[in-house]
Amino acid sequence: MFTVAGIVLVISMGWRFSGYLNQAAAGMMTKEVLFALMAFRLPGFLELITPVSFFLAVMLTYGRLYVDHEMIVLQSCGMSPSRLTGMTLVMAFMVMLLTATISLWIKPMGEREVETLLQGQRNLTEFDTLVPGRFQSLSSGRRVTYSEGLSGEGELKNVFINEYRDPESARDSRNSATVIAESGKTEVDELGRRFLVLNRGTRYQGKPGEKGYQVVSYEEYGQLVEKGNRVSKERRSAAIPTVELMSSTDPSSLSEFHWRVSVVLMIPVIALLAIPLSKVKPRQGRFTRLVPAMVLCFLYVIALSGARSGLERGDLPISLGLWWVHGIFLAVTVVAWQLERASEFVNRMLRA
Repeated sequence: MFTVAGIVLVISMGWRFSGYLNQAAAGMMTKEVLFALMAFRLPGFLELITPVSFFLAVMLTYGRLYVDHEMIVLQSCGMSPSRLTGMTLVMAFMVMLLTATISLWIKPMGEREVETLLQGQRNLTEFDTLVPGRFQSLSSGRRVTYSEGLSGEGELKNVFINEYRDPESARDSRNSATVIAESGKTEVDELGRRFLVLNRGTRYQGKPGEKGYQVVSYEEYGQLVEKGNRVSKERRSAAIPTVELMSSTDPSSLSEFHWRVSVVLMIPVIALLAIPLSKVKPRQGRFTRLVPAMVLCFLYVIALSGARSGLERGDLPISLGLWWVHGIFLAVTVVAWQLERASEFVNRMLRA
């Protein structure tokens, strides 16, 4: 189970980390918070990876026992199907405790830390996230900044800045100003205002060919750095503690609570489902039923996720919750057991 979880975790976290790298390269966040974000997002990945990995582990382990005839030997020594089911449920209970700890407690804590980090990143200016050697634009499109180098003390080298006064008329160069400088750095005055101070450069404004074109050479040039209107976003339901979710009346919060509980409750269902699905004949190979079993497992997860979205949008009543999804797949599990027993009965009749 840990091997499968490790492989899936590396793939999923690698995909998410590449997204953060793209945001850092675009200047939307600093590179210092990347690994902290991934560490705090880890419980959110494990919340769903752990049950699926346990299902795969049961399928692979029991499939090998059947292929190598070891399950037949165990049954000859008194290992009944009910005893095998009981041992599997004991392991499932241990995985349930692990998943419950992650989903109900550790994941909300990590998501709260993620929100704190992202909120801090949203309050940064483009000079805090400036990447040397790359043209970087503000989200508003009003300013483009470039710096050839950036020292450890935060000093910029060979700076280029192009700023539009009115973003709606950005194509009109008379509304833009271009500033170049040999060096620059940001400073904070006694009132807490932040300024970009450029040294030894030139400021251009106007349209080439017109008399109003203005060129100003300066030894020092200061400009107020505005953070813009960055409104703090509401706390996501994934970051709300489980106790608060239970007492909430908001559909989004209640759907998150049902999801956390459902991730835990699906473990014994998929454990019982894996037992009949893992039974293969020696000549079939241990992976014969793995693909259809994985399809059922993913359908289970997709059904829970879709029902959760329905609760959040208000398409499904909160009183219904996600219990009906568990009921459907519990019925599928019963059908799988009955089909396996019917197959064993037919084989015994044929041998007789």
